[in-house]
Amino acid sequence: MKVFPRWLVVCVTWIDYSLCLPLLAYLPRRWTRPLETLRGWINWRADFDWRTLSLGHGYIRAATERGMARVVQQTGRPASATELGQLTRQRFICTSREELDSWRLKRIDYARLPHHIAGLEHLLTARDQGVGVILAKAHSDSLYIGLALLARAGLTVNLMGTKVIFDPRVPPGIKKHYEQKAEALNYLLAPGKLVFIEDSISFFVKALRRGEIVVIASDGPSSSPDRATPVNFLGEQLLMSSGLEFLAHMTNSPIAFYECHEQDHQNFQLRISKPLYLKEGGLQQSYYEMEQSLKANPGRWWAADQYANYIRAASGPL
Repeated sequence: MKVFPRWLVVCVTWIDYSLCLPLLAYLPRRWTRPLETLRGWINWRADFDWRTLSLGHGYIRAATERGMARVVQQTGRPASATELGQLTRQRFICTSREELDSWRLKRIDYARLPHHIAGLEHLLTARDQGVGVILAKAHSDSLYIGLALLARAGLTVNLMGTKVIFDPRVPPGIKKHYEQKAEALNYLLAPGKLVFIEDSISFFVKALRRGEIVVIASDGPSSSPDRATPVNFLGEQLLMSSGLEFLAHMTNSPIAFYECHEQDHQNFQLRISKPLYLKEGGLQQSYYEMEQSLKANPGRWWAADQYANYIRAASGPL
């Protein structure tokens, strides 16, 4: 295991998160693309990630390769070591781009940003009928820019966050990075907002009952083997994050899957699957949609390392 001394962590995070990223965010995105790629390549080689830097040891690269191998396996072919290395490197580059974009979220001219939202009609219809919708998402590609575009389309979007970033082991530079990201999202989503689940689960229940949208990261494992219904995901029966099922059950709200991918020349493609209620198989369908999305763009799944933490249901693999 690669161990990072604390002095190195503090130095790297200050230079990177407190100095370089904020300065680069003032430049046009097309100018910074080579630098984003270089930063991602360096982080891949050094196994630098905000979590590895906070904990003081590298593990993300190896865990990501394991997740990538599982995704590729679901396409019906084995993955070579070379391909897994390339996909893992792509993940670090994609993360680098997302982290830089988080500093320029408030500066983006969304009115002129080329984009298309497939399935927007589902959310607009639900809004007009006063029906709240739960959007499941993976930590993938340009999801935060996509949320800003959904809010600009006339939807009230609320994002569920977590206070893990306030762990005392997280260096100040990284903590500041996420604080400004939260500030930018609250500005862009207004009247929707980012709310930490540790602060108020009732906020999300009330938001859904008002007919608003609640966005939940759903590619993480369940916090307890007793809190989630098994779903078929990546060829296994897994106990995934229980937030989707809990809120859908509490509010009788349908579930849909949301993704946002940046194509060439800053063209953003968003997709919303058809919202389905629990009784219609909405929980399982959201994970089917997520799996298809990850199989199409595995190198953009910047939480692929989470696969190593997934809890297998008692029935085991399919």
